[in-house]
Amino acid sequence: MLTTSVTGHSHYIHFDSVKLNIGNAYNPNHGVFVAPYNGTYQFTVTACSRNAHFVVLDFHVNDVVYDRLLAADTVYDACNSKTIYVSLKENDDVYLKHEQSGDFLLANDGYGFPSFGEFFSNLSNCILYSPYICRLNK
Repeated sequence: MLTTSVTGHSHYIHFDSVKLNIGNAYNPNHGVFVAPYNGTYQFTVTACSRNAHFVVLDFHVNDVVYDRLLAADTVYDACNSKTIYVSLKENDDVYLKHEQSGDFLLANDGYGFPSFGEFFSNLSNCILYSPYICRLNK
């Protein structure tokens, strides 16, 4: 989970409060998930923004934008979630970056975060298929 709000542009998002990291595939110091196996992965990303602000998070795979998530509202604080499926090869890098669009990624414990974290932004994954292994990774 992210424990501090992020303002401005061009930030890598480092989820610094990690409650479960089986296999240590996610590095909270760098904010990068490194695929431990070839397979199809499911990532869920949740982001919030302060009222009258917005944020766009870019979901990167090996330095290429694979998908995006927008959170915005003119009156209220707003949250949005997206589930992303992606085929990865062993050692592929996955990370989130706030590039140029928007200016406020909100961290606030009043939003009732998932039970494994303290911030309402998360990057979690589940390996769905691998020819070598089938198990849940979070």
